Amino acid sequence: MFYQLGKNKYMQKKFTLLMFLLLAELIGVRAQSLLLTAKDGTVTTKSLGTLKKFTFSNNSLLINYLSGPVETYSLGNISKLTFKSVVTGVDELNLASTAIMKVYPNPVSDVVYIQNAPETDFTVSIYRMNGVLVLTTKLSSGTKSVDVSYLSSGLYLLNVNSRTFKFVKL
Repeated sequence: MFYQLGKNKYMQKKFTLLMFLLLAELIGVRAQSLLLTAKDGTVTTKSLGTLKKFTFSNNSLLINYLSGPVETYSLGNISKLTFKSVVTGVDELNLASTAIMKVYPNPVSDVVYIQNAPETDFTVSIYRMNGVLVLTTKLSSGTKSVDVSYLSSGLYLLNVNSRTFKFVKL
């Protein structure tokens, strides 16, 4: 009887973690980091940009990295699994006393706009959070937008002439 109660509690914990992860995906939660809190209170942070996938199997949490290695954590040792959320909004940078450069909308679906961009030709670079360059383009003074519809969902850095802005691609 005691064994059965312990097993049910464990299965309930596993089910709760799994439902949380599924719900997070369904409602479109974006995150930068996965935080694993152990029963002893230690917190391990995993950057989502370095992860290929994480799954539950045989009473364990398996974390597969893009670089190949796999880490295994016993669910019995995990007290909490959370995500460090991304702050969404408009990043601002004061270029002069009257001109504030803005990148919007944030989050973005198809096109990101650059308000108060340089009046001359300028360079735009977009990076994934893991540092991989996904786009570099020179824009003319009249162009104030960049098509990002081809990018996969996630958090990106947009660099305009050495000024950096964060944006979320839906």
